[in-house]
Order: sequence, then structure tokens, then C-alpha cells
Amino acid sequence: MTDVSPAVEAPPSAKPSNPFSRIVGVLFSPSQTFADIARKPDWIVPAVVIVIIAFAAVIVTVPRMDFESQMREAMEAKGVSGPQADQAMRIGLAFAKGAQYLSPIFIIGFIAVAALLYWLGTKILGGVATYSQVFSVVLYAWMPLAIRMLVRIPIVLTKNAIAPQEVETLVRSSPAFLTSFKANPMLWAVLQRFDLFLLWTLILVVIGLSASSRLSKAKSAAVVFVVWCIGTLFAVGGGAMAKMRAK
Repeated sequence: MTDVSPAVEAPPSAKPSNPFSRIVGVLFSPSQTFADIARKPDWIVPAVVIVIIAFAAVIVTVPRMDFESQMREAMEAKGVSGPQADQAMRIGLAFAKGAQYLSPIFIIGFIAVAALLYWLGTKILGGVATYSQVFSVVLYAWMPLAIRMLVRIPIVLTKNAIAPQEVETLVRSSPAFLTSFKANPMLWAVLQRFDLFLLWTLILVVIGLSASSRLSKAKSAAVVFVVWCIGTLFAVGGGAMAKMRAK
């Protein structure tokens, strides 16, 4: 007899995840993936993926967007015509198309602001997440919205001319397609906030915030709901301004 205990094998270490496995993981196993993201946040690959998809969608969509008809209607409503209208049309078209082509870059800025609001909300409730963790969580949680952009591309390719506001309802994932921005911009803005891909993203943010901040899912959901309400108020405000300009 000896006092030597048999050697116990150490459990195999978890395979380190990479950004691409995380992109897939947040869609199919979000709890495990966000726990891994919370341990080691990253930003470059998900940000680049979002921007590339957004640029692809923009490159396909912008040439088919009918800015001219909308601008002509606005100028006719204001009684602008002749050379003055032509010059305003050229400037307006250049600005509208330029803004659309630059929009993929602005998406990351929007995500950064949303992450800041989420981070502040979790801090108020006693969360321990750093901003870098929350920013990483929101980038990865944004993948359903990137999927919506990909789904939209083949739909756009079947169109010859698309009204600028119609782009957002080409994928009928929200009840906004039941009305029109032109007829009722405020209602359209509210209905657009109930987009299925957006709701999927918000659910992922709740899971990610809970994992990174160590708050309960209920508290994380409260933070996400408040930020969603803020976004909805801004959307409705934009619709109200559009309605005032149309008068």
C-alpha cells in the first residue's frame, strides 16, 4: 500500500473563441458567447463586418433611391421653380446621396452612443461592466440588424425606383409597412420601432448586459427598455418634424 493518490487529469481548457465564432455564437448560443465576450471584449472584427455589410447594402440601394421625385414635390409645394429649382435639385441630390454613402461609418458612432447609454444605465443600477465590455456587447448584438441589411439586398435588386423612406420597409419585419411615412410619419416611426430584427437585437443586448455587468436580466431589460423608449421618442420627433415640413 502506498499513500500516493492517482494523478487526476486537469480538465481541458476552454477553446479560445475568435471574433467570427462569436458572431455565430451570439445568434445561436448567446448566453455562453456573451459570457466569453465579457471576459475578453473585442471590437475591430464585428465593427468591420457591420460596416462592410452596410456598404454593400448602400452601394446596391442608393442608385435605386428616387430622391429626385421627393425633392421636386417639396420644391413645388414651396413654389420654387426654374433655374433656382434646378440648382437646389443638384445640391440636394448630391447631399442626399453623399449622406447615404457615408451612413455605414455613422453606424459605428450610433452604436458607440447606444453603448454609452446602456453603460450609464447599468452603472446607475450597480453594474460592474466597463464601457469597453458594453461596446463589444452591443457590436455583437447588432448582428440581427446586419442580417436584415443582407436580406434587403436581393429585394432591392428587384426594384427600379424606391422612395427613400420605403427602403426601411422593404423587409417586412415591422408593422410600419402597413402605413406610409408620407401619409403618417409619426405612426410610421412608432411602428418601425417594433421591427423583429430590432427586437432580436434588444434581447441580445439584455443577455450581454447581464453577462458583462453582473446584473439580473430583469434589471438589464429595464435599462434596454429605457434606451428603446428614448430612441422611440427621437424617432417620433423626427416624424413630427417631417409632418411639419410637409405642410
